[in-house]
Amino acid sequence: MQTILGANGQIGSELARALKKDFTDNIRLVSRTPRKINNTDELLSANLLDGSQTQKSSSRL
Repeated sequence: MQTILGANGQIGSELARALKKDFTDNIRLVSRTPRKINNTDELLSANLLDGSQTQKSSSRL
């Protein structure tokens, strides 16, 4: 499982595409309002500026 934090940005989107193409289908995208980049992406909603939400999302990794 590859997890991208802050996945809605341009770098996160490009990274998700590259990981899918060259490495794995097992990708988790984490952001406040995550959107799938690839059809196999797993989405996890978290505000990474909130320490408790970040901790909670980290424990699921």
